[in-house]
Amino acid sequence: MKRTAIALSLGLAAGLPTVALAQVGHDTHHPAQAQEQAAPPAASTMPMSGMPDQMQTMMQAMPAECMSAMQQMMQAGMMHGAADASKAAGTASADGNVPDFTRAYVDSMDAMHGPMMEGVRADDPDTAFVRGMIPHHRGAIDMARIVQQHGDDPQTRAWAEQIIAAQEREIAEMEAWLKAKAHPEAIDFGQTGGTVWSADEGGNTLSAIDLGTGSVTAVPLPVSPHNVDLTPDGRFLLAVGTPASGGHGDDGHDHADSGTVGGLLVVLDPKDLSKQATTVEVGSHPAHVVADRQGRAFVSLSGSDEVAVVDLAQGTVATRIETGASPHGLRLSPDGAELYVANVEDGSVSVIDTASLTEAARIPVGAAPVQVGFTPDGGKVYVSLRDENRVAVIDTATREVTGRIEVGPNPIQMIATPDGRQVYVANQGTEATPNDTVSVIDTAAGSVAKTLKTAPGAHGVSVSADGAFVFVTNIADDSVSVIDVARQEVVGSVPVGDRPNGVVYGASD
Repeated sequence: MKRTAIALSLGLAAGLPTVALAQVGHDTHHPAQAQEQAAPPAASTMPMSGMPDQMQTMMQAMPAECMSAMQQMMQAGMMHGAADASKAAGTASADGNVPDFTRAYVDSMDAMHGPMMEGVRADDPDTAFVRGMIPHHRGAIDMARIVQQHGDDPQTRAWAEQIIAAQEREIAEMEAWLKAKAHPEAIDFGQTGGTVWSADEGGNTLSAIDLGTGSVTAVPLPVSPHNVDLTPDGRFLLAVGTPASGGHGDDGHDHADSGTVGGLLVVLDPKDLSKQATTVEVGSHPAHVVADRQGRAFVSLSGSDEVAVVDLAQGTVATRIETGASPHGLRLSPDGAELYVANVEDGSVSVIDTASLTEAARIPVGAAPVQVGFTPDGGKVYVSLRDENRVAVIDTATREVTGRIEVGPNPIQMIATPDGRQVYVANQGTEATPNDTVSVIDTAAGSVAKTLKTAPGAHGVSVSADGAFVFVTNIADDSVSVIDVARQEVVGSVPVGDRPNGVVYGASD
């Protein structure tokens, strides 16, 4: 690969001197040809007077690959050099006869300089470098797209394609670095205390968010946890998933090809995470878990179309209950008498009698039901229909669907507030196009009253015991968004582990 000099005019918009960057390498494939090329002056001799120190440092540290590709494009005639560019900048607006591509190049340079100068004025030198380089890379992408539109030389178009791919990758890396470095403002939870747990399926951890201090603690697990829950008495924290070395689908809801993967229920003490966790082998691809007041945990097994009933005291599977195809989300009725289970593949909800531990009914609901949610009085169950972008409403007395409500793209989890007035629905979108919204359903009106913006891949939903806050995991953003219910707005975001899925709130002692 050729690593040669590049001349870059930074004076077009900011009034700074032209900077020529030094040759940073050599031609490893054609050394003889490289020797024939005239070497530019050393970087230390470049005319940088008047330029901020952080800008000088940034320019000297510019990635060699980026400079090499842009230099080659200049040598091919795509760019005219600093002097011509400066001249064009001064005349483009006045001279209507300049070529369209020249005007486009000058506009892209002008658009780049302001954000670069603003970026390098950051207080921290590392942050200044990154904030300056991001608009620089975007300027390079703009110029590459211009030559793709106007140029006809195969070589310059090939270089342009390489530049776009490289710069987009580096921009994503730099933006992720800025996000990780940022210190988010503390969220005021008022009188609401407790802990929020997220199941970080991509990182094989649980993240514990302490609402009192705002601190986040990661707990390693022997599984890639898809869902997490607390027992009603708060004694045990439960997580389910495939062993950490196992694989999962991209969105965590397509497990038909994973029937042979053994899954685990992990039982932890939420008050003392240093204690050894207990594991129970439950079966093929566990999806969700809930627990009742009788010391039983119910685990949906999407790989074998059944629910495993675990005796938590004994640490064993007591029995198994057949369901519809690919059972996923499940919730207990407020009185604990029934368990509703969403069956993704056959468009139904199984109703399980928790006394007899048998399937009492199977209700057709629509395409790809993923999760269910009871109202506090137990009179209604809301069911997310992922492939319809709707939520079905079941009357539990008649076990019939009484309505369907349009929500956002690919709804996943939902939960009703303790007063029963609202249901919050997380709209995840697709792997290729993650959605970042939560639909707030007014239960009295039977329609969406408001749509809130969280972060890409809105997935899991939980609510504080006092109903003051709703917590939403964002699978494509590695964060948990916090919604103030009274204000009906997102008041902050907390970084957690990789690809957070399920989430549960636990009250303070």
